[in-house]
Amino acid sequence: MKVIICGAGQVGWQIARHLSGERNDVTVVDSNADLVRRATDTLDVQGVAGFASYPDVLDRAGARDAEMIIAATHSDEVNMVTCQVAHSVFGINRKIARLRSQSYLDAIYADLYRRDHLPIDVVISPEKEVAAAALQRLSAPAAFDTETFMDGQAHLLGIKIGPGCPVINTALHQLTVGDQN
Repeated sequence: MKVIICGAGQVGWQIARHLSGERNDVTVVDSNADLVRRATDTLDVQGVAGFASYPDVLDRAGARDAEMIIAATHSDEVNMVTCQVAHSVFGINRKIARLRSQSYLDAIYADLYRRDHLPIDVVISPEKEVAAAALQRLSAPAAFDTETFMDGQAHLLGIKIGPGCPVINTALHQLTVGDQN
């Protein structure tokens, strides 16, 4: 899949590392040429130095053939305009924007991100993600990892048990659920 990642800072670099590791065709765009160089020198990605919201920069990045754009610059407004240009000029199907300002994330404005308004398919808020992860961690403080599935109906907990723990070598069907109150 051809993906353009706008923003080569910490977030953009990590996304580029992950997606290029999965053998996607990744191009990184950033106004800071040094950050672009760092990405192209250390990852299997292409790079374009320039402002992500400029149509000519996105064109140089291969937007005509891109299937997805991820706008993760430090500016919410640049990320939103980048998605709009990707949609209106290049017809990119999947548009993801990192938005940090709570003003843009308020539920009463969720209608703003429709295709006929500001076409962003997925809004990512690092602050909300960190808060959700912290709350999940607090719900099971003894666990080293937690995951939730089936809309919160199933939880998987990673718990380290010592060698003397009585559940070691016990078949799952023999385990019972304690008091859930």
